[in-house]
Amino acid sequence: MAQTAFIASTVYTPDPIPNGVVLVEDDRITAVGSREQVTIPSSARMVDLGEAALAPGFIDIHVHGAGGRDLMEPHREAVETVSRTLARHGTTSYYATTVTAPQGDILRSLGFLASYIEETANSPRAAAQPLGIHMEGPYISVKRRGVHPVESITEPTLDAYRRMARAAEGKLRIMTIAPELASSPEVIAEMVANSVRPSIGHTDATFEETERAVELGARQATHTFNAMRPFGHRDPGVIGAALTDPRIKAELIADGVHVDPTAIRVLYQSKGVDGIVLVSDGVSGTGMPDGLYPVAGFLVELKDGVCRYQGALAGSVLTLDRAVRNMCRFLGLGAAQVLPMATRNTAELLGIADRKGVLRPGADADLVVLDTELNVKAVYTRGIAVAI
Repeated sequence: MAQTAFIASTVYTPDPIPNGVVLVEDDRITAVGSREQVTIPSSARMVDLGEAALAPGFIDIHVHGAGGRDLMEPHREAVETVSRTLARHGTTSYYATTVTAPQGDILRSLGFLASYIEETANSPRAAAQPLGIHMEGPYISVKRRGVHPVESITEPTLDAYRRMARAAEGKLRIMTIAPELASSPEVIAEMVANSVRPSIGHTDATFEETERAVELGARQATHTFNAMRPFGHRDPGVIGAALTDPRIKAELIADGVHVDPTAIRVLYQSKGVDGIVLVSDGVSGTGMPDGLYPVAGFLVELKDGVCRYQGALAGSVLTLDRAVRNMCRFLGLGAAQVLPMATRNTAELLGIADRKGVLRPGADADLVVLDTELNVKAVYTRGIAVAI
């Protein structure tokens, strides 16, 4: 079996280990610790990273596209382009995220993505691995829809939800839903019973309606602050619940455009390190120059690093490596505090921390090499080097 020993100034598991070693055999980690703790086999290939650090690969649970391609395109080339683009920025795992669209388009996309996820589950490659599907809509608030097309937004029903879940062939893992809709409680209960995570988002829910969803098992908020009922001191709404209920993990788009850094500081002071999950909400324009890019049948305009549709924000071109650097800058924190928001927190939320988002024996060899400014210098997905 091929063995490689990575030696770094700091290994973030994501907890920091100075002068650390990660030993990898094929696609798995076999040992992690300091130079004094880990015995490196004489036959192992040595990779000395010098002053660089080694961290777990980032996990993005909310991403729609990248590299000019959209994940709702039912084409292999589209998914592979997205996967390669994400990997170059340190994202080694992700949840392919659909948007509100005509029912036939959603079902076709779910079926295609499910087949691709199944095919690549045991086939390591130099690209980010799709772990499951996140459906953003169609069970959302018309009032807080953002750029989701109003004509495709529908009221939730158990029959329609079950039809979409069947199309996803067991790969549906997250669904953004507005809890105030009439049948949302029974659909949320159905999701929880079948290990699909309800995420509260694109919602005009009151505090009470949000808490009812949490009691049913909802445990996360989709891109916190965005497409939500505004916080009021007499009407705290969904944001008040997200800030104060420790059961809710808060997705955050940390590009400085979707959420002002002051609001990000409020979120951090409310939720702490463990309560925040960094996401990109990246669309097809990610990694591309200014221009028009497809999102589920319509075109968004990327200009000066911001995506818009008819004047409204339409996803982002953020990548998680930049989100990590931004959070360090916005909050005045170091890598040890911020990296869990893109790695371990996400893995724990989805119940995959035995193999993703951490550096520990038995976990997948998803590794990101970071320089002292937290720029990505190298990436390994399940032990395979990615071309940066």
